[in-house]
Amino acid sequence: MCLGLAVYTGPGGLGASLTGIAIVSFSSCAIVVTSNAFLLDYQKGAGPAALTQANALAALIGLLAPLSVGIGAATILGWRFGLWMLIGALIISEVLRRRYSDTYRVPTLVHDLEVHHGPLPRAFYWSIGSLACFCAAEFALFLWSADLLRDRGDLGPAAAATSVAAITVGVLVGRAVGSRIAESVPIDRILKGSILIGLMGFLLAWATISPVVIILGLFFSGVGIAVGWPLGVARASRTSGGRTDIAAGRAAAAGAVAGGISPFVLGALADQFNVHLAFLIVPVVLVVAFVILKISPLREP
Repeated sequence: MCLGLAVYTGPGGLGASLTGIAIVSFSSCAIVVTSNAFLLDYQKGAGPAALTQANALAALIGLLAPLSVGIGAATILGWRFGLWMLIGALIISEVLRRRYSDTYRVPTLVHDLEVHHGPLPRAFYWSIGSLACFCAAEFALFLWSADLLRDRGDLGPAAAATSVAAITVGVLVGRAVGSRIAESVPIDRILKGSILIGLMGFLLAWATISPVVIILGLFFSGVGIAVGWPLGVARASRTSGGRTDIAAGRAAAAGAVAGGISPFVLGALADQFNVHLAFLIVPVVLVVAFVILKISPLREP
């Protein structure tokens, strides 16, 4: 990641920028996948709560990161300052992590289970399907809400783009609260509740032309979709027969595919009809996720 960030912020033009971003994307995905697998293994029964808490921290950093870039851009430091701060943070994190390297050693029994190449349970693929639906809804909301605000709320491009932060704030709140709830409430019950909150938030945003109400609806949509990714990964792990690494890897792949396709599907529908009608893809995939949870419930002790 540090190498990719250095290439991205260095000289070299468009080619170097695209190469740097590709390196950052690849390596950051590896960090996310392995961190998810580690937390679920290390925290055991508290894994879903820990993973949700970690993603709440990620949402918080997601709010602060653009701020650091903006501060740099508004001063003599330049926009690259925010990304150089990330390089420093990565180096510091790795130095601190190495002090506790024994914690990250994989027990032989766990390793043997992970490299077993038998078929995964059918319930695992149901979990992956529901996770893909959550990711599809999340990416569609993040990438197209600004267009909804311009189209329905009559906001300018800058105001609409800034207002999308309401979703990130909602995600932060949802994950912070969800991490505590996940300590004692079954995963499926939380996911079903989150779907209902997300649907209500979406309906609030979709059915009005008031920009304030749309932003409020997007906030509650963010609260609803907040736990979909972390608890979706935890659910996939619980249904994988103990093969947490494989579950984390395939969950990330499914999330990337769903998150990559859904905005393009929404865009194609927007071209065919309009953004307002195209946005109905969000409740559709959330309802599909709810149906999957009902068809293949998670058996928890």
